[in-house]
Amino acid sequence: MARGRQPQKVRGLRYRGDRELWEAMYKVNGRRVRKAFGDRGKAIEWLDIARGLRLKEGASVLPTSATEPLLTTTEKEARRQAQVNAISLGELCYDLKLYIKKHPTQYKDQLNPPRRLDRIKADLGDHPATSIKPKDIEAWLDGLMNLHAQRGRGKLLSDASVNRYRVTLSSVYKRGIKNEKVTENPVKGTSQRKLKNGVIRWLKPDEEKAVRAAIQKRIDTAGEEGHLDGAKHQRHHLCEFVVSIQTGMRAGEQYGLEWPDVDLRLRQIHVKESKNGMERYIPMLPEVVDSFNTLKSMGLERKDRAEEQPNKSPKEVCFALADPKKWWTAVLKEAKVKHYRWHDNRHSFCSRLVQAGKSLKVVQELAGHRDIKMTARYAHLDQESKREALEDAFRPV
Repeated sequence: MARGRQPQKVRGLRYRGDRELWEAMYKVNGRRVRKAFGDRGKAIEWLDIARGLRLKEGASVLPTSATEPLLTTTEKEARRQAQVNAISLGELCYDLKLYIKKHPTQYKDQLNPPRRLDRIKADLGDHPATSIKPKDIEAWLDGLMNLHAQRGRGKLLSDASVNRYRVTLSSVYKRGIKNEKVTENPVKGTSQRKLKNGVIRWLKPDEEKAVRAAIQKRIDTAGEEGHLDGAKHQRHHLCEFVVSIQTGMRAGEQYGLEWPDVDLRLRQIHVKESKNGMERYIPMLPEVVDSFNTLKSMGLERKDRAEEQPNKSPKEVCFALADPKKWWTAVLKEAKVKHYRWHDNRHSFCSRLVQAGKSLKVVQELAGHRDIKMTARYAHLDQESKREALEDAFRPV
């Protein structure tokens, strides 16, 4: 600094000759905050702002880092709000999609939630996340009802599917709140679509006989034609069906089952974590035990889709053929069984237990229902128990 008239001293300001800079400093919560300036005037201006904030709003408003700007509470809120408004719903969708990918144990379904997120992002992603109101979400959900028809599938999206989109969108905002990017979840102001449970579809004895016959015919035909692998695959399908209908496992539970979870000696299956996060043990009937022994003797393994797409399934998985959709549709057609899905095997399992007079509590534990209200859907099938109750209550005097 050139010699001459010395500038008036300012508290909190000093000149660093070694660096040729002015250093301004204030204290907050016993901590020194220093900021370097090349211009003395700007350093004094910074100190004046800091002192003004201290006098007007107290020391708590002062930042503890020189990199943070000196702002009033009102200015900070305005800046925060501007940052919040700049966050799009698409960004929140990306955050949740990334979280799902990193947490496969929590999100076992790695396919459908990301697909729904892509749909949400395509429709609403450009909007600021905080600008979307419950009425906007309701209108969007109403528009989703026509999604399948728009894609040429000839039918409306079901109420259950619309509810899944609603849950996914709610999860987007919940993740955004945890990441401190938004403060409210507008989905809370919307309503779920009411579902019609309808008639529970279960496999009648004659229909099960027809399904088994259709699979057996496939086994015999493949064997006669010398297709040994084909016959082996068809026997595998028979085992899949037996295990499904006699254990009531969900498809994800069944096809994710590993050999350490199947105790052939104690004749029980350990479902470590079901859809609702609970574990349970399922006793195995003799035919289920035989099916697992057959599967083990086959030595089949899940194949890679392609050289660059290795199969990510665990090595000890029980079922080597993990997608029943194609063969199951063909078998039902051959057996002339209509309006029946693979998941209905689970309904058949629960329905038969109820029809055999077993308590709803037993059915709940075997099926792995978290809420007995879910099990109570099958209560109307227990006609025999109701008849016996009436006969006991109104015996002739």
